[in-house]
Amino acid sequence: MSTYNLDPTARAELHSEAEKLIAKYQSPVDAVEALMAYNCELETQILAIAHRYPGLVSISFDDTHPTVA
Repeated sequence: MSTYNLDPTARAELHSEAEKLIAKYQSPVDAVEALMAYNCELETQILAIAHRYPGLVSISFDDTHPTVA
């Protein structure tokens, strides 16, 4: 599991998206599944950026955190 340090604007945007997804579903389980899918989409985008710009983002598959150049 990785930790991402977000600036206040990005944090507010992600929080807003999470609130929209939670409000959209009646069941807490459905809301959690939607949030997990959203998280996977974000991780996929990060991996795509890392693949396209290897000098910008370094991703490792051990316990270290991703680093941004």
